Amino acid sequence: MSKKKHHSKSSVRPRPVPAPPEREKKLPNAFRRKVVLVALFLFFISFLYWDSLKNDFINWDDQMIYGNQAIRSLDWRNVLQMFVPGKGTYQPIRVLSYAIDYKFWGLNPLGYHLTSVFFYLLTCIVIFFTSRLLSKNILPLLSAGSHNRIAFFTAFLFAAHPVHVEAVTWLAARKEVLQGFFLFFSFYLYLQVRESQEAKKRLIYIGSVLLTFLLAILSKPSAVVLPGLLILYEVARQGSTVRSLIKERWLFFSISGAFSLLFSLILFKAMGWAGSFLPFYGGSLSTNLIVSVYLILYNIKLLAFTTGYSAAYTITASFKFFSKWTLAAFGLTFLLFVIALWSRKKTSVFFFTFFWFFIAVLPFLNIIPITVLLADRYVFIASFGYCLLLGFFFNSCYEVKKGSEASWFFKGIAVSLFILLISEYSYLTFCQNRIWRDSYTLWSDAVRKYPEGNLANAMMGLVYMEKGKDEEAVKYLKKAVRIRPIDVLSLNNLAITYWRLGQPEEALKAFTTAVRLEPDDDSIKLNLSVFYQSQKEYKRSEEILKNLLMKDPNNGNLRLRLGHLYKKAGQFREAIAEFGKSAELIPQSANSYEELGNIYLNVFGNSEKAIYNYTQAIKAAKEPNSKIDELRWTIQDLECYR
Repeated sequence: MSKKKHHSKSSVRPRPVPAPPEREKKLPNAFRRKVVLVALFLFFISFLYWDSLKNDFINWDDQMIYGNQAIRSLDWRNVLQMFVPGKGTYQPIRVLSYAIDYKFWGLNPLGYHLTSVFFYLLTCIVIFFTSRLLSKNILPLLSAGSHNRIAFFTAFLFAAHPVHVEAVTWLAARKEVLQGFFLFFSFYLYLQVRESQEAKKRLIYIGSVLLTFLLAILSKPSAVVLPGLLILYEVARQGSTVRSLIKERWLFFSISGAFSLLFSLILFKAMGWAGSFLPFYGGSLSTNLIVSVYLILYNIKLLAFTTGYSAAYTITASFKFFSKWTLAAFGLTFLLFVIALWSRKKTSVFFFTFFWFFIAVLPFLNIIPITVLLADRYVFIASFGYCLLLGFFFNSCYEVKKGSEASWFFKGIAVSLFILLISEYSYLTFCQNRIWRDSYTLWSDAVRKYPEGNLANAMMGLVYMEKGKDEEAVKYLKKAVRIRPIDVLSLNNLAITYWRLGQPEEALKAFTTAVRLEPDDDSIKLNLSVFYQSQKEYKRSEEILKNLLMKDPNNGNLRLRLGHLYKKAGQFREAIAEFGKSAELIPQSANSYEELGNIYLNVFGNSEKAIYNYTQAIKAAKEPNSKIDELRWTIQDLECYR
C-alpha cells in the first residue's frame, strides 16, 4: 500500500505556472522609464531656462523677427517664398518657425522663447537615446546599466552647459536648436538603421534619415557635416576604412553627400551676394590658416573653461608662424590629433568624441573667412562630443572596483563630481540668461569683458542710439570705428548720431567714408540723400535718388522720397509727377495720395483734385487711424464749401 502510494505521488508532476511573456513584462516598464525621463528633462530644462522667458527682444533680433515682414503671414505663397534662396543666409525652417510664432503670439517675445526652449528640450531627449545607442555600439562590452548611465550623464551635462544659452535664449539663434533637433534625430535614426535587420524597416529608416537631414540643413546649412559624422561613427564602431564604408553604402552617402554639396553651394552664393565673405585674416591664406588653428583651441576653451562667455569675443592671435604662441597652438593641436588617432586602437572613445567636435566645428574655423570669428552658438553641435566624453569619464569612475567592497566609495565620488559639475553649469546658465535679458544688459556685459571688441562697442553704441543718448552713442561708435576702420554699419550709425547732435560736418565725413567703403550699399546712400535734404542741398540729394532709380526705376518708395524732396524744394509740378508714379507703383500706400491732395489743396487751391486724392488715400489705408479720420473731416469740410 505504501509502495503504491509512493508511486502515485511520484507520477503526478506539479503543473508549471507559465511565466508572463517577456515582452508584456518589459514594455510597460520601458514605457514608464521613458515617461519619467521626459518628465525629468522637462523639469530640469524648465528650471534652467524659466528665467529666460522674461527676456525681451534684443537689437540683434530686429532684422530676423521684429522688422521682418516675411514672417507676418502663413499664406502658402509666402511660405513657398521662404524656401526660395536669396541674399544672405538660407534658413527657411527658421523663418517658418517665426511665422508660426507670429501667428499665435504676434510680437510677444514670450511665445518665441517658449518655442526655442521646447526644441532644446526635444534635442536633449534625442541626445539621451543617441548616447545610449552610441555607447552600446562603440563599447559593446559594457553592461546595460553603464550604457544608461553614460546616456544620462551626457544628456544632462548637455542640457545644463552654459555655452548653449546663446543658442536657446537669443531668439535670432533659433536655427541652432532647430538644426540640433533635426541633426541629432537624423543621427539617431541612422543608428537604428544599423540595428535593424528587416529590409522594409531599414528602407523606412533611411528615408527618415535623409528627410531629417534635409530639415537640419534647411534650419542651418552647417548641418552639411552630418555625412562626415556618420562616417566617423562607422570608423569608430568597427574600424573600417573610409573607402570600404563608402563602397558598402555608396548610395546613401552619394545622396547625403549631394545634399551637402548642393546646399553648400546655395549658402556660398547667398553669402557672396550679401558680402558676408571677408578678406583673409592677416592678408594671406597661410596667416588665415594660423587663425583657424587658434580657433580650434578657442572653441575647446569655450567648452572646457566655462568662464568669460560673451555675445562678442576679441581673438588674440599671432600671424607669425614662428612666434611662441603660434608654435604652441600648432603643437597642442597636433598632440590632440595624435592622441585621438592613437586612442582608436584602444577604446575609440576619445577618437570619436574629439573628431565629432572637430568635424562639427569645421564650418566655423574661418578657413573661408566669415564675419564672426568665435561665438558660443558655433559649438552647439560640437559640444555633444565633449559632453559624451565626460559621460564616459563619470561612468568609468562609477565602475572602479566594481564588485568589491570599495565600489561604493568610487560610486559616491562619481556621483558627487557629477552633481558638482551640474550645479556649476546650472548656476552659470542662470547668470547667462540674465545677461541676455535685453540689449543693454547684453552689450554692457560684452563691453565690460572685451572693451577692445569692435562688435561689442558697435552694438552698445546702437543701444544708446535707440535710447536717444546720442553723446554716449558717439563714444562707443567712434571706438568701434577706431578698432575696425572698415566697419561700414558703425560709420553709418555714427553719421546719423552726429547729425542728430547738430554736427553736420562730422556726419558728412562719416557718411562719405561709409559710401566709399561700401559703394553698393543703397541704404547708406539713401541716408546720405536725406541728410543732404535736411541741409537744403537739394541738388545733391536729388542726384543720389536719381542714381538709385536708374538701378530700380519701379521702386515706389524711392519715387515717394523724390516727391518729398521736390515738395520741400518748392518744385511742386515735379513733386506731383513723382507722387503720381509712386501711387501707381504702390496703390495700397495712402502716403502718395495724401501728399498729392495736400499739394493740390494748399499750393494750387484745387479742392476737387484734393478731394479725389484724399478719397483714394482713405481707400488705400489698411486700417482706420487718426490721420485717416482727419482726412475724412477735411473732405467733409471741402465738400461743404464747394
